[in-house]
Amino acid sequence: MLDGIQIDPVAFTIPIGDGFPIYWYGILVTLGIAIGVWWGAREIAKRGQNVDEFFNGLILVVFSGYLFARLTYVTLESFAGRGAQFQTFWDLINIRSGGINILGGFIGAAVVGWLFIRWRKLDFWQYADVAGPAVLIAQAIGRWGNFINQELYGPPTTRPWGILIDAQHRLPQYADLTQFPVETTRFHPTFLYESIWLLLGFIVLVFLNSRYRDKWRAGTLFGLFLIWWGAGRAVLEFFRPDQATIGDSPITYSFVLALALAIAGVWVVLTRNERRPEVFSRRRRRPVKPKPRRQS
Repeated sequence: MLDGIQIDPVAFTIPIGDGFPIYWYGILVTLGIAIGVWWGAREIAKRGQNVDEFFNGLILVVFSGYLFARLTYVTLESFAGRGAQFQTFWDLINIRSGGINILGGFIGAAVVGWLFIRWRKLDFWQYADVAGPAVLIAQAIGRWGNFINQELYGPPTTRPWGILIDAQHRLPQYADLTQFPVETTRFHPTFLYESIWLLLGFIVLVFLNSRYRDKWRAGTLFGLFLIWWGAGRAVLEFFRPDQATIGDSPITYSFVLALALAIAGVWVVLTRNERRPEVFSRRRRRPVKPKPRRQS
């Protein structure tokens, strides 16, 4: 289905020094962020919030997101025993060499965003509601950069929509070309699964937002975003043979992070709508004793 599409990962080269290549991956990620920001700015204005503060915080959030995404990737690779590739400080922070973890990036960006909003005395939940759908559409578009780079694919499959992967882009477990021939071995297009799931999530959340924006408490949409994104990513982790696993188990670190985000989403939805489970409540309701009647 997608085998006939072969695109050079380098979109063009800027004639600086020996040449500075601009990759399609970076272009698509930037395009995704731009569309997410465009939607977010329009939505934040509809909510009566400060658009200028939205853009001021955006600079910090995007920068910190990429930084934490890279550091999370490096950390997980080190846990998996593949940390020898990071010899210098430049190796640690060089995003252009490949390797980021979007879940870690999101958590780091969320913390920085929360601190910025607290500093500026803004309504955190209003901005969080806007961030959720924006993240989904940005990542849905950015995932096609993974397709061009021939990465983010799953295990071998006989499904007709499986994709061919060139030898130089094979993971170590699929590098044996006698067992996995280049011409006939197809792999799950995990990037496509995730892109479709994220796009559907964006459409669903935008629809719910347009219908219930003035009825739901702020933060509800953000909680639903966490549930949708976290649950979907947790399932897709079983189609990610490139991810670092916990010991010899099939469970990846990213699966744990994704599941934690989904559970956090349930917590946000419940607490924002004052339906906190009794087991998590600090105050336990005491039975009300009837007042004794006065005898006349």
